[in-house]
Amino acid sequence: MEIRLDQIDPDALRVVQRLRRYQHKAYLVGGCVRDLLLGRKPKDFDVATSATPNEIRRCFRNCRIIGRRFRLAHVFFGRKIIETATFRTNPRVEDETGDGSETPDADLLIRHDNVFGTAEEDARRRDFTINGLFFDIESAQVIDHVGGLPDLEARLVRTIGDPDIRFREDPVRILRAVKFAARCNLTIEPETYQRMMEHKAELAKCAQARVTEEFYRLLRAGAARRSFELLVETGLLEFLVPELVQAWSREDRDPEVKQRIQRFWSYLGALDESILARSDTPGDAMILATFLLPPLRDVLAPDARPEKPIAQIVAQSVEPILVRLKASRRDSELCRQILLTMRYLLPAHPARQRPTRLATRPFYRDALWLASIAAKAEGVTPPQDLAQTASPVADGVSAEEDLPPELLVDVDANLGRDRRGRRGRADRQDGSTGGRERSERDSRTDAGTPSPAGRSAESPAWMPGQAIRTPIPDLALLGLLPRARPSFLGNGGFGGRWGRVSDIG
Repeated sequence: MEIRLDQIDPDALRVVQRLRRYQHKAYLVGGCVRDLLLGRKPKDFDVATSATPNEIRRCFRNCRIIGRRFRLAHVFFGRKIIETATFRTNPRVEDETGDGSETPDADLLIRHDNVFGTAEEDARRRDFTINGLFFDIESAQVIDHVGGLPDLEARLVRTIGDPDIRFREDPVRILRAVKFAARCNLTIEPETYQRMMEHKAELAKCAQARVTEEFYRLLRAGAARRSFELLVETGLLEFLVPELVQAWSREDRDPEVKQRIQRFWSYLGALDESILARSDTPGDAMILATFLLPPLRDVLAPDARPEKPIAQIVAQSVEPILVRLKASRRDSELCRQILLTMRYLLPAHPARQRPTRLATRPFYRDALWLASIAAKAEGVTPPQDLAQTASPVADGVSAEEDLPPELLVDVDANLGRDRRGRRGRADRQDGSTGGRERSERDSRTDAGTPSPAGRSAESPAWMPGQAIRTPIPDLALLGLLPRARPSFLGNGGFGGRWGRVSDIG
C-alpha cells in the first residue's frame, strides 16, 4: 500500500507546505490517509500540525478558527475547506478522589479536548487505529504510531487502546465504528464489538447535535443500506430512532407489509447508488426526506385520496422523529416541503401536470433528486426536470396560485437572529463536529435560495414542537421495517461481515 503525491488535493499540499515553511510540523492525517491506502477517493483532506490555531491563522489569510470543545482552523479555498488541527494529547479525566485513578464507575466522558501535544500523542488519542495514520509529503511515507497499517491489511476496525475506556470517553465512537465498517467494507474487531454493545446506552450522555450529525453521515456516505443493517443487528437504532423500532416490532407480517419492508431497503440501496454516481453530496434535509419517504410513499402517491389533508399527515408522521433528532428548524421545514413535493413528482396514472411554479422553489432540486431515487428503487422512469419541460403558467393564473400554501412558506424568514440579536439555538454551529460539512451545505443552499420574504398570516411556517406532539399512527400502520434482528443479518458473529445476504435485497 502506497500513496502518490498526484493523488492528493493540491490545496491540501499547499497548506502542509506553507506550515512547514513557517517551521511547523505538518502531516496529512486521518480518513484521507486511510482511504488512499484502501484505494478509495477521499471526500476531503485533513491536516495535523504543531502550530496552534492562532499560529495557523497567522499563516493563512483565508482561515477561520471554529469550535469550543475542539478548536481547529478551517482554511478556505473557494467552497473547499482544508480542516487543520493542532496536535493534541488525550486529556486525563480524574474521578472524584482527584488522584487520576480509573474506577469502573468513573465518568470518563471527554468534555474538553484542547490540550496540545506531540504528533505521537495526537495519533494515540484518536479513536481507531485506521484513523491514526499520518502521511509525510516530504518523504512520501506513512507514519504509523498505533498499528493502523496491519489493521488496514486485515480490514479491521479496532480502537486505539482499551475499547472499554475509549467508548466511555466518547460514546459517539460507537456510531463511528459502524460508519467505517459499512463505508470501507471492514469487520469490527471482536473485543471492540463487545464493548460497543456494553456501552451503547451511553449515547444518551452525548450532545444530541453530535449524535445526529453522525446519523446523517451514516446515510450520506454512500453506504446507507450497510449502515442500517449493522444498526439493526447491534440494536443501536433503538437509541437513535426508537419510533422506527416500535413501528416494525409487529409480529403479523402479511405480503403488503413485506413489500413495504423491501421498499425501505430498496430506497437505501438507490440512495447509495445515487450518491456514488454524483459529485455532490445531499444536505441534511434531503437525507431526512429520503429516510422518511418510504413509509409515506403510498400516502404521497399523486392518485392517493387520504381522509386527512396531506400536509397534516406528513407533519404528524415526521414530527416525533425530527424532534428526537433535534433537526434544525430549517432542515425540518425543507424536509416537510420536499416530501409534500413528491405528490407532484412521483409517477401517476393518468399522468398529472405539475405546477410550473414548483421549479422556482429552493427545495425543488433536492425533491427532484429524491424522486429519481424513488424511481430507481421502484424500477420506473425518473421524472424530467420541470424547469426544462414545463409550459408557461396558464393565462389568468398567478405564479403563486398554482402551488398549495404549504409549499410557499419561506424557510429562511425569521430563522436568523432573535430579538436580542443572538442566533437561535437550532442555528448555532456546534464547533465540536461537522463544521466543514455545515459550511459547505450552507454555501450550497444559500446560492440557490431567494432573499427572505415575509410570511403571510395564512401560511405560517411549520416547525416541530409541542403543538403537534402526537404518535405516528401512519408509520406504525405501515410497518415499514423488519424485526429488530432480521434473519438475513445472521447471528451477529464476529467472523464475517453481517451474516448471509437476505432474500429482500
